[in-house]
Amino acid sequence: MKLYTTEKIRNIGLVGHGGTGKTSLAEAMLFHTGANTRIGKVDDDSSVMNYDPEETKRKATVGTSLAALEYKDHKINLLDAPGFDDFLGEVYKISGAIDMAIVTVNAQSGVEVGTEKNWAILEEAKTPRIVYLSKLDKENINLDKTMAQLKSLDSKITPVIVPWGTFDKLKGVIDLIDMKAYAYTDDKGKAIEVKDVPADMMDYAKGLREPMVESIVECDEALMEKFFDGQEISPAELRAALRKGLAKNDIKPLVSGMALKSIGTENLLDFIVSCTPSPAECRVLPAVKAGTTEEVVFTNDPNGPVCGFIFKKINEQAGDMIFMRAISGTFLPGTEYYNPTTESFERFSAFATLRGKTKIDIEKVVAGDIVALVKPKNSTHGHTLCEKAHQVLVKVPALPQAKLTYAVNPRTKQDQEKMGVGLNTLCADDGVLTYKFDPELGQGLLSGLGDTHIDVTVSRLKSRWGVDVDISKPKIPYRETIKGKSRVQGKHKKQSGGRGQYGDVWIRFEPLPGGDFEFVDEIVGGAVPGNFVPAVEKGLQEARRRGALAGFHTIGFKATIDFGSYHDVDSSEMAFKLAATIAFKKGIVEAKPVLLEPIYEVAVTVPDEFMGSIIGDLNSRRGRILGMEPLGGQQIVKARVPLAEMYKYATDLKSMTQSRADFTMTFSSYEEVPANVTEQIIKEYKTADEEAEA
Repeated sequence: MKLYTTEKIRNIGLVGHGGTGKTSLAEAMLFHTGANTRIGKVDDDSSVMNYDPEETKRKATVGTSLAALEYKDHKINLLDAPGFDDFLGEVYKISGAIDMAIVTVNAQSGVEVGTEKNWAILEEAKTPRIVYLSKLDKENINLDKTMAQLKSLDSKITPVIVPWGTFDKLKGVIDLIDMKAYAYTDDKGKAIEVKDVPADMMDYAKGLREPMVESIVECDEALMEKFFDGQEISPAELRAALRKGLAKNDIKPLVSGMALKSIGTENLLDFIVSCTPSPAECRVLPAVKAGTTEEVVFTNDPNGPVCGFIFKKINEQAGDMIFMRAISGTFLPGTEYYNPTTESFERFSAFATLRGKTKIDIEKVVAGDIVALVKPKNSTHGHTLCEKAHQVLVKVPALPQAKLTYAVNPRTKQDQEKMGVGLNTLCADDGVLTYKFDPELGQGLLSGLGDTHIDVTVSRLKSRWGVDVDISKPKIPYRETIKGKSRVQGKHKKQSGGRGQYGDVWIRFEPLPGGDFEFVDEIVGGAVPGNFVPAVEKGLQEARRRGALAGFHTIGFKATIDFGSYHDVDSSEMAFKLAATIAFKKGIVEAKPVLLEPIYEVAVTVPDEFMGSIIGDLNSRRGRILGMEPLGGQQIVKARVPLAEMYKYATDLKSMTQSRADFTMTFSSYEEVPANVTEQIIKEYKTADEEAEA
């Protein structure tokens, strides 16, 4: 591929609700620019962009893919992101790497929940956007209703290229800037007739053009003065002002098309080249000098100090690959670049861009461009590559936290290590997924944004590492404590020929509110020699790892050794350690043991219409409502809920609110479990222990 200057590059992300035609639009653009000989389709596995085996199997996008297009002496880096909720992390990743997003909206369905969620992510990242009205061939399209929904979503949305008919009357599109109608007369979108706006569409077009012109001239003060003076505004002036407004995120133009027949595709490509800003005109993510809070400002200058940030990493059979957005300087192959996060260097012998899975070599990478780098040593998502003499860290958008957790176990013990390696690799690539092994409960915990996110991970684990796993409800890290006091004797005496074993202690147990464990030595007169006392404490520490009530870690108690006895020959550290264990088991049972459960503070952000359902559901989960706070047409419901009741809450919340609510949860404290629930837990976990031992 030829080298393009920063001014000739466009970085575009395709985002939107699932099923609105993002990938189909990318395929139409590939076809129309000559990068493919036909319009690939997701349904028949001919898609260039959906090449991952999981995407082929599911007929849906699950990861962001890159396609570099060439059109009218411009390079368009197209990033096609998933639309499904479980993979929203991909939209966060690209939101800082792109200069413009195309948000696809189904003309029939209008604004859907995925539209709102993607819009909010882009709004937070201050990413300029275009709305692409898709699926114009569907029945029962009410354009007025859809346009009204879009205006409610954002008042800056301004129709610029609108449909010329819908369903079986779909002929093409109308460009309101030059007031021309584009009739697409073949199924491939190659035969186009440019006409004046038909008489039956003129009132419709004029009614949209006037507010469009007003919105565009507001982006340029000089043009606005000319407009108010009653002077004619030329199409060239409107496009120049629109480009300025887009760069500043002051306007969000709406364009239209039907991807599978490539209707409107050429208009969209022309719009991208003429009306969307290059990286040289766009904002750059904030950066600081490494190790400081001092800000560094970059301007996508190819002559500046070299700097780029990694916004995505994937692991394939051929090895790791990272996607980097250059924001300053010019990267050259064979040169070492510094990673301040890992304090190490990366060197790449060659650079490439992609069209789906096809690699295309490029000579160098200028500021504003996007590149795929193969087999990095240790760089991953969120890292910065720069010159060691100019060490900086680019602040990439934070990713969402995982919401749904499963216990995950390999079906064979031999696969335990491979499972750990595979899951750690997949989690590092994904950025949202997390995996950790809980030694206390002896379980691996895999967390993601939803069931499909987890399912894709499990499937990849099998296909790439050959590991079959089972997922199940995770165990809860309960705790045990005491509410009463006791004083017991723990005596270990064993004689079986030769030297025996003898240890004898008296220990008082009492509550230690708010504390973990305290050991006190009150031995007087040498009843227990001082050299054996540490063994007593050690015995108690080991014994409390498996409590006397249900086998959980025991906390919040004080143990005081105040008497005991020993044998000159048979006493040993081990004997006193065992005596302490015996005392623990007796003393805790006599000191009114209770079960504690982890309580989490949960904050649910929910539209007003679902408030009743959310509060009722939280109450049914033994939650305690703490209060509510308004947030722009929504409410934040705050509650304290036992962790045991939050299993699959992410899935249930989607179901209750049509995926319009979100939540966060953070650990708060441990609280006593109600008596009726305690019995159930003891039965459940003791049965599980017995089965494991069997």
